[in-house]
Amino acid sequence: MRIAVSQIDTKAGDLAHTAQRMADISVVARERGVDLLTFGMCTLTGPIPVDYSSQDAFLFDLVQVLTDLAKRVACDCLVPVVIPMGEAAEIEVMHLHGGMAHPLRFSSLMGRQRQSFSASAPSLSEELVRFEVAGTSVGLALSYEDLDRWNDAEEHVDVILYVASYSYAIDDMSSALGAALGENRYVQDARETGSWLVGVGSLGGYGTQVFSGGSFVLAPDGRLAAASPSYEEDLLVADVGAETVLEAGAEMQEEVYDERYGLWQALVLGIRDHVQKLGLSDVAFALDGSLASMLLSVLATDALGPTHVHALLCAPDGSARVADSARLARTLRLDLRPLPDLPEHDLALAHDMAQVQLAALARETGALPLACDDKTGLALEARAGQVNAGRLAPLGDVYRIDVLDVARLRNTISAVLPALEIGPSDVPDVGIDIPSWGCEQLLERMDSVLAAHVEGEQSLSEVIEAAGDERLVEEVLGALREREAHRIAFPPCLMMTTRTLRDSRMPLCFAWRDHARGELPETIQRTFESFLCSDAHQPKMAERLRLATPEEAAAHRGEFMEALELLRDLALGGGGEWPDPFSEN
Repeated sequence: MRIAVSQIDTKAGDLAHTAQRMADISVVARERGVDLLTFGMCTLTGPIPVDYSSQDAFLFDLVQVLTDLAKRVACDCLVPVVIPMGEAAEIEVMHLHGGMAHPLRFSSLMGRQRQSFSASAPSLSEELVRFEVAGTSVGLALSYEDLDRWNDAEEHVDVILYVASYSYAIDDMSSALGAALGENRYVQDARETGSWLVGVGSLGGYGTQVFSGGSFVLAPDGRLAAASPSYEEDLLVADVGAETVLEAGAEMQEEVYDERYGLWQALVLGIRDHVQKLGLSDVAFALDGSLASMLLSVLATDALGPTHVHALLCAPDGSARVADSARLARTLRLDLRPLPDLPEHDLALAHDMAQVQLAALARETGALPLACDDKTGLALEARAGQVNAGRLAPLGDVYRIDVLDVARLRNTISAVLPALEIGPSDVPDVGIDIPSWGCEQLLERMDSVLAAHVEGEQSLSEVIEAAGDERLVEEVLGALREREAHRIAFPPCLMMTTRTLRDSRMPLCFAWRDHARGELPETIQRTFESFLCSDAHQPKMAERLRLATPEEAAAHRGEFMEALELLRDLALGGGGEWPDPFSEN
């Protein structure tokens, strides 16, 4: 079987335009002898479901697009769609074949239900989907859990098609797909299943998520047969299947993955797509001499070009970086605007006045105002009542030590940034004196503590056990909690990790505070274990561990079936003008 993976970045809010591109790509694929063309998870609908009030209208338009697209594609196609279901959503994969659209996951579940009337029948998320194309058996995977199920499955398929549903995250190597094969899970997945593994990556910025592309094809022995570049559009074509053998020496060499370079590319793509998909072309921000603001100058220039970047120079007089900031703006040829004199005696007031001027500049130039805050600053430096005119914080999910690393990496491409070092003003004041071993090392340890708690979801005691510095951990995590309320007014950030600060929010005005604790006495430990195992506590633990009772699983299946039936009813409701796009499955 010859398979193709289309990796395209699509326009926002224009299903018809996207469908036209997909149809055009199918013609190219047919000319190259492709049996099955697969699109990324975000290509048609994006990753985020629409609001409840818009769901019927969205499904109506989606049916129209799928109806038309199924007739126009020049070869068999797989089109993932995100289907809203009340407050949740499911990913369905539509097989466009013979002028009709076959929902693969829904059809597979229906087949299993016809065989079993048990209340404990598998839910949609647990179902392994298998289908055939050109005499080749294909298994579908949409998540790491699906890949694990195929690794454990008794049945064998010739090809596993992994349609990635995760956006890029610097702390998840597998989210980079083909760019990080030497460090992520997929080579081992191919070897364990003994199947060809095709990774299908989405490309582009969608809301605050960024998808890096990086589609790939691995032979059953883990060798790389084909790969698409990351952060670029591409049509990847490869022969796969039981009769296909990758000859010795025909494999591609895996890339050496550079986390800093991947992060820089994700930030540039995220800024460009976010701005342009809002219908804008320019950005504006306050160049205040911070590491984040200086890196943002370069990122915005790389993303949009210097004529579309407007900066207010508001580094405090006497700051070591005021001259560096002005020089950087001139080097990049930005539209640099000086500010009137700011009060030197009150830095908080000076910051707020600069933000007011930023809002005025954004209105004047029609630009999107950006916030320069990084993740470390949002976690530990947010102030009560702080004015922020930004509507997007591109670096709000990037730790300060990573900001420094990306800046240094960018200077190896072209040395536009000054030589950057961490000084005392770059280290958040959480009550820890600067040690003799230096500011940069202290900042790195602070960020490690935050990452262990936020992304690693470790408790205070667990972080102390790993870090070995009780006072540092308590001060950092104490400051994180104290600034919880102050972060509410900050703008959204581009998601660059598996867990943002918003994802790890604590309830406001909560009486309980975590603290360092030793090993529990045996009597308390037994009581605790008994509590967790009690019948009354089971539903809460099931919810915490994301387990579903048979009744909940059945209800979830019912919601999804209702959504698919609505799609079918909408299509049939069109009378003679709308032929039914769905098969009898």
